[in-house]
Amino acid sequence: MKIFVIFAAIAISMSGCSNRSVPESEFPSRTVSVNGHEYKFRIFVPANHDTSKPIPVMLYLHGSGARGEDNQSQVDGLRDFVREHPERFPFVIVLPQCRPELFWAGEMMDQAIAALDQTVKEFNADPDRLYLAGYSMGGFGVWQTAVTYPNKFAALVPIAGGIKPQGPLPAEQKAMLSDAVRKAADSDDPYKGFADAIGNTPVWVFHGGTDDVVKPEGSRQMVATLKANGNPNVRYTEFENVGHDSIGNAFNEPGLFEWLQKQTLPHPSPNR
Repeated sequence: MKIFVIFAAIAISMSGCSNRSVPESEFPSRTVSVNGHEYKFRIFVPANHDTSKPIPVMLYLHGSGARGEDNQSQVDGLRDFVREHPERFPFVIVLPQCRPELFWAGEMMDQAIAALDQTVKEFNADPDRLYLAGYSMGGFGVWQTAVTYPNKFAALVPIAGGIKPQGPLPAEQKAMLSDAVRKAADSDDPYKGFADAIGNTPVWVFHGGTDDVVKPEGSRQMVATLKANGNPNVRYTEFENVGHDSIGNAFNEPGLFEWLQKQTLPHPSPNR
C-alpha cells in the first residue's frame, strides 16, 4: 500500500529540545483534553490585541526534535522571531507539543486541532482566518492536517516538509492516518490526491535548496501539482545553499506575514 507520509525520525536543529525556561508572561500555558488524555500547549497573544475585534490564529506544528511533554521545547523554533519582530505576529499562535516517538497524526493531530479550537473560543477569534504552519515533521503535518480538515484553514505554510515518507511506516503508525490522508496517499498520483483535497487553499511553501534530510523535490512537485490543479494562490520559495534548517529563512522572508494577513476563507454568494 502506498502511504506517502512522514516517518517520525527526522533530524532537526532549531526546533530541538530547549534548555531555556519558557515564561508564562510570554507564552501562557493551556490544557486541552482529548479522549480522556490531557495535553498542555502554549499560546502567544499580541500585546496590543484589541479584544473588541476578532483576531486571526496560527496553529504551528513543530519538528521531531521538539517532541516531549515539557511544554517548552515546541516554543524554541518561534521564540526568538516573536521577541525580535513582534510586529510581524498580529495574531494568536497556538503551539501544541507532539509526544515522543509519534508524529502529527491520530491523537496528536486531534490534540492540535482541539487546542486550536479551544483558543478560537477563548479569544473570540476569527474562524475565517486560521493559518496552519509547520517545520520539518510539522511541515509534513501541515499537508496531512490540511487534507484531513479541508476548508478549515485560510492559508498553509509548510517549511522543509513533503508528503513522501523518509522510511517505511510500521502498521501501528499507518493506522494513525486519517481516512482522507489514506485516500489521497493511495491514489494513482498521491501528489494530485493531496492537491485535490487541498483545493484552492492558499499555500506558501518553503524549502532549503541543499536540504539532504527532506529533499526539496517533494515540495517542488507538490507546488507544481497544486498549480496544475488550478490553485490560483500558490507560492514557492527555495533558499539557495540552505539545508534543512530553513525555518529562520522562512520566517524572515519579506512579505510572508503581510501575505498571511490577506488570506481569509471564501464564502459562497448569498444568491447561490
